[in-house]
Amino acid sequence: MARSADVSGTQFPIRSVSRPKANRRGRTRRRAVGLAVLFLAVAGSEQVMACAACGCTLSKDWLGPQAGAASGWSAGVSYDYINQDQARTGTRNLSLQDADAILNPAGNTGNETEVQTATRTTTFQLDYNAEGWGVSIQLPFVDRYHTTYQAGLADQSNFNFNQYDALGDLRVLGKFAVSSDGRFGLVGGVKLPTGVTNEQFNGAPGGQIDPSLQPGTGSTDVIAGAYYGDGSGMLGWFAQGTLQHTVSAQYGYTPGNAVTVNAGLRYGGMGHMFTPLLQLNLVHREKDTGSLVNIQYDGTPLTGGNLAYVAPGVAVQLPEGFSAYAYLQLPIYQNVSGVQLVAKYIASAGVRKNF
Repeated sequence: MARSADVSGTQFPIRSVSRPKANRRGRTRRRAVGLAVLFLAVAGSEQVMACAACGCTLSKDWLGPQAGAASGWSAGVSYDYINQDQARTGTRNLSLQDADAILNPAGNTGNETEVQTATRTTTFQLDYNAEGWGVSIQLPFVDRYHTTYQAGLADQSNFNFNQYDALGDLRVLGKFAVSSDGRFGLVGGVKLPTGVTNEQFNGAPGGQIDPSLQPGTGSTDVIAGAYYGDGSGMLGWFAQGTLQHTVSAQYGYTPGNAVTVNAGLRYGGMGHMFTPLLQLNLVHREKDTGSLVNIQYDGTPLTGGNLAYVAPGVAVQLPEGFSAYAYLQLPIYQNVSGVQLVAKYIASAGVRKNF
């Protein structure tokens, strides 16, 4: 078994002041752009998986005015790379030997010691945006490589590995603008148990990997949150928070609730083609529960934690309605329960087409 610290039609009023009609249309259009951008921020944020931080936590579609600048359909694909190869307990990094000593203290051997979890997630996304509301469908495919000493370092012959590329859990999210200017709104949706949940170890001694490392969690989750911000000015900004809560679980395993709070800036002063981006991402992941959840010999669950990242990025406008982005997510705080693997960075990139 294995675990890792992985610890998604309002009408804008026209003020009755004297200004050219073209300027009023431009102002309304900029507000609509800001609203669409804010929705994309919320819709793309729920990537948290079953451990403390297994997934990318970015609002990774918040690209600037070029993202969803017009109502209608858009499609995109994103790619996230997370290499978890640093053992950690609480806020302290551990060597592999120190991690093994905690997991397998003298007289209590046989608990597994993880070495690496490398995850590459490709997510396909289809959105429809109108003025004041929108919907987003997101389908991930998870490519994961995981290695562990199944019975601790004392038994080197039990080095085990798993590698798979499989379907993850589908998310359907919607938003609705509450304020007349589109700056404040609500988001809600569901994560469905479409992902594979029975992946096995490929090497000896074999066996099924932990639920927290499967492509899908086997659970149905509800997602609810709110956003506030303004994407229409030279310095666009947003803040948003979401809660993901499991309402139906399977196989004796229930993922812990996840609270994600993101804030972002977009600087529009470098021309239409190039937009610098910056985000702060905060995640609180409660411990998983159930009969399949791994614990240390002292009873400490090996899931859950609190994480904070700073993420500089860039968006680029491409021809024919395409836009692209890239982010580098850097941890500034990682506090995990038990002994877990964490990543030194998370790399994300994507491309979108507006129709």
